[in-house]
Amino acid sequence: MRNMRSLIIISIVLTTSLFAAYYGENNKGVKSFIDGEYQEALDNFRNAQLSKPESPTIRHNAALSIYRMGDFEKTIAELEKAYEFAEEDIEKADIQYDMGNTWFMQDSLVRSIAHYQKALEFDPTNEDAKYNLELARAIIKEFSDKQQQQQQNQQQQDQQQQEQQDDQQDQQEQQEQDQQQEQQQQEEQDQQEQEEQQQEKPVNPEEMTEEEAERLLDAMQQNEEDLQKEKIKREGQFNEVHEKPW
Repeated sequence: MRNMRSLIIISIVLTTSLFAAYYGENNKGVKSFIDGEYQEALDNFRNAQLSKPESPTIRHNAALSIYRMGDFEKTIAELEKAYEFAEEDIEKADIQYDMGNTWFMQDSLVRSIAHYQKALEFDPTNEDAKYNLELARAIIKEFSDKQQQQQQNQQQQDQQQQEQQDDQQDQQEQQEQDQQQEQQQQEEQDQQEQEEQQQEKPVNPEEMTEEEAERLLDAMQQNEEDLQKEKIKREGQFNEVHEKPW
């Protein structure tokens, strides 16, 4: 019986010592946190964890110290561990709220909204969670509206540029057509003038080549034969019309 009583007494003493160490280190951490000594506060909270490693409150406090030091990834990891050990709805709501704030600081508004909503499920009276939830939604809407307006402006600019390009292309094509018409008219005019000059220009036998002279002679002979045939044809028609029968 004495040994059993001794064990009970030792157990009570150890438990009392652990709780004293737990609350002592936690209180030191809270004081350091208030004073802005976040690394010292984290060290105190880690010491308190040695006495009570499954305490969601200590892990939550440690997460807040890490948050103030700007390491948001480690903050999320610590809050997730705290949430695993949390049992009361109020404590779960606070952890979810701080997770929302941490994602908010990382510009992940969709995730932050999910955690704010979760916090309100555990504690509908959490006014901070309500405010931050509406704020995150408003920022997303503002960003979405701004992005949509930018897209519309860009589409209008693209459309105007396309219209300008089309107008320039039409003008260029019209100019090319006008130039082609002018060139064609000029060529036709030049050709007509050349033909007129050739017709008006007297033939100088001295300037003709032997081949040109032969072609001219052949043409003249052919022309003479054609004239004779035409003359005979006309005379035959004349006799045929006025000839009297015997």
